[in-house]
Amino acid sequence: MIWRNGAQDAFLRVNITDLTQQASWIQAQAGDLDAIAHLLTTTIGDRQVRVEVSRRDRTLYVFLTTVQSPQLNGYLHRIHATVNALGLETITQLKVLDGTEKRLLNRWQYDFSLDPARPTTPISQTALPEAAEADVSDLEHPVSLPASLPVSLGAAPLVDLGPSPPQPRDRRWRRRWVVLPTAIVLGFGLAAGVTQWRYDQRAANQAKVVAVSVVEPTAALATPIQPLIAAERTAALTPPTFTAPVTLTIKAVGDIIPGTDYQRYRLPDEWQYLFGGIQYHLGDADITFGNFESTLTEVPHSAKDTGRANTFAFRTPPWYASVLGAAGFDVLSVANNHSMDFFEQGFADTIAHIEAAGMKAVGRKGEIIVVEAQGQRVAFIGFSNYSEHNRVQDLEGAIALVQAAQQQADIVVVSFHAGKEGTDATVTRDQDEMFYSENRGNVVRFSRTVIDHGADLVLGHGPHVPRALELYNGKLIAYSLGNFLGYRSLSTVGPLGTSLILQTNLNAQGNFVSGRIIPVALDRNGVPYLDDHFGGVVLVRQFTQRDFPDTPLAIDDLGYIWPQ
Repeated sequence: MIWRNGAQDAFLRVNITDLTQQASWIQAQAGDLDAIAHLLTTTIGDRQVRVEVSRRDRTLYVFLTTVQSPQLNGYLHRIHATVNALGLETITQLKVLDGTEKRLLNRWQYDFSLDPARPTTPISQTALPEAAEADVSDLEHPVSLPASLPVSLGAAPLVDLGPSPPQPRDRRWRRRWVVLPTAIVLGFGLAAGVTQWRYDQRAANQAKVVAVSVVEPTAALATPIQPLIAAERTAALTPPTFTAPVTLTIKAVGDIIPGTDYQRYRLPDEWQYLFGGIQYHLGDADITFGNFESTLTEVPHSAKDTGRANTFAFRTPPWYASVLGAAGFDVLSVANNHSMDFFEQGFADTIAHIEAAGMKAVGRKGEIIVVEAQGQRVAFIGFSNYSEHNRVQDLEGAIALVQAAQQQADIVVVSFHAGKEGTDATVTRDQDEMFYSENRGNVVRFSRTVIDHGADLVLGHGPHVPRALELYNGKLIAYSLGNFLGYRSLSTVGPLGTSLILQTNLNAQGNFVSGRIIPVALDRNGVPYLDDHFGGVVLVRQFTQRDFPDTPLAIDDLGYIWPQ
């Protein structure tokens, strides 16, 4: 390795010699990612920098957070030298990326070759064309750094996950204090970093053909994603230039059942387990929405005859409302087929406990709730196919509610719980759907009707599987967001265990500007975790192409969405 700065070269030799004496060196040489992360953290020597490591095929990804511009140059040298010294036989590329959750165009990335036949200096660095030059005089081949790098904020604090339930807190607290499990940061950083690299390749007008590999999904999840060649798939990888800026970001998930104590006790030993693997991705939104498909009550007996086949009643202890609040939710729909499991009293209790925890509950018949975010008034209306709620079959009533909401708010969001359920319910058709002889509504007709009369975003749930997206008159429709959490209560077989967090970015007119499918899978207990097989992306893209082939939406391999 040749460095311009001899003193730094000597420092690196001494530093690596020290590293080889550590117990983690052997594990790191064997490819242990935790051991590699530990070594890199040691060689950087800055406790304020968090280091996460992942790999895909023959590429090692290193994500750094809270790095200031003057420090980055030295860190790049140390990371490259350490990885090179490890001599990882199956790794030929090193990518050092910005691991912070910033907008795509503000992230940075440096690429290094580790192949002995290639130079051991950085081979590329993706940045915006307007990137400013930094102090890189000691690099053999200087590279440009972005104008803005992450501001050092120190180590990110974690939510106190003690045995007592969390307390309600305001939005600013939630945005700053989030759980950051290592696996989640790795998954997000990988998706963001690789996608940013793709986008920046075109932005910099580079003509070189670059192969980008992505993880193939499991065989059970439709057609595998194929490796992309930038020169062949430029259109599919390039976001448009939007004339209208994003003014509101909404994240949405599907059905949530944190567990039940009726009739059998099925609650986790530790409440932190429920959202600990995915909570990081519920943040960084102006509004986070979900469908709460249980009750928060202490009513002792159910309104349902649970002795009958396929009849279930869910009752969750009221204090779990604070668990949902701590997870990051702002608005929860309670218009679904389990809201009346414990009579009207249970329904009223559920709404009261949600609101006492600092969130909004939407689902009362004839009700419009309004949330303020980013200077915008956002109205939510909840629908189901039951007479206790606003009904999807009642189009005239839906039109009247949407028009009333328009008078109260800048953006109108409609939530519905309808449609057929189960593994065979992935198809969305413009027709009434039947389930156990029950009319579950025509969700296509309903969704298009409310948009025609003023709705800006439609969020569907109920089928328990992901369904297609549709862009209709500039407005986004998600026909089903699938299962999100069903602790020992929801099946996770096939598509029932494949899910997503849908991120939607809207402009001031409520039009869809861009978005993202964050892929989620459920473990054997029905608890969500980030899915590095991108199953949710595969399914939603496949279903969108099948059911709405003419809809003007593009979804790339990593789940980023934009209008065509």
